[in-house]
Amino acid sequence: MSPPRTDESSDEALTDGTSDREARPGYPERGGIDVFDSLLIRQPIAEGETEAVRGLLADWVDGHRGGDARTLLPVDGVTLVTLFLDDGGFGRTGRAGDDAGRGDALLWYVEVADGGADGWGTPDATVRSASPLFETGLADLLTGEATVHAGDRDGHRYVTHVTNPHRRERYANAVGRPLVAPVAGDELPIPVAIVSLALERGIPSALAARAVDLVNWLKRFDRVQSWARDETDTVEAEAMYTESLLLETIGDRQVVHYYMETEDMDRLYEAFYESDDWEARLSERLFRQLLADPAAFLEPPIETDCEVLIHAVDPERP
Repeated sequence: MSPPRTDESSDEALTDGTSDREARPGYPERGGIDVFDSLLIRQPIAEGETEAVRGLLADWVDGHRGGDARTLLPVDGVTLVTLFLDDGGFGRTGRAGDDAGRGDALLWYVEVADGGADGWGTPDATVRSASPLFETGLADLLTGEATVHAGDRDGHRYVTHVTNPHRRERYANAVGRPLVAPVAGDELPIPVAIVSLALERGIPSALAARAVDLVNWLKRFDRVQSWARDETDTVEAEAMYTESLLLETIGDRQVVHYYMETEDMDRLYEAFYESDDWEARLSERLFRQLLADPAAFLEPPIETDCEVLIHAVDPERP
């Protein structure tokens, strides 16, 4: 665990009742459903340089353990950054888009207050120009073009992005004030994971894509939008901090990219299966019918080939 921050103004913002809007201009007052935006950036690692990338990141974290997301990616509106080491399998579930020559990559998950803000039209360029990691030699260890996964990209459908409206306080109580979290083999203080889940080919994939399109169309109406944003009882009961789902067409099927940041994996599953909330039960039924391998998601633990290298949050995020 990183040492506590010594910034007195930050500590006061957490304890004196100051609102999130006052603490960080440009942030919404609270979290909820579809309040924030998220995107994924996959940067291929040059052949044979994976351990060098791991070592560079570990050295950087050792020198910045009192930092947070603003230290790792100092761009206005960035609330959370997780860096994963992808062994080449991200998004390649089963035979969907299989590419045997696909190598290792650095996978950035970035949560932002506004995905339409200047700079996020070219996410890879923004990350490369802003993150101090690239000044320490990371750029020399990467190769080829980055791939951006986001709801406004071809072949992608935004599903949802959910944030616990109390995650700021819960995170501080569970983890502390930092955060650039432990890296490269150290124990992560909370469960964080990203996984790709293939839907059944054919009609299930097609129906899921159409259903997501319909829901996104309904979200254009203010009444639907305002109702949905406050429906956070399930994530609060599960102690889920952040949850994102993005649907991508890969090969002949749809693949769900699922990101989660939670307080406790066991509590998450216990709350999910004990809940009588209609949304939880409907979600379980849909996943069992649509996923090619439902057990990979519905039975703990979630298995993923993407290893967490750095997890950093803004401690003043809503």
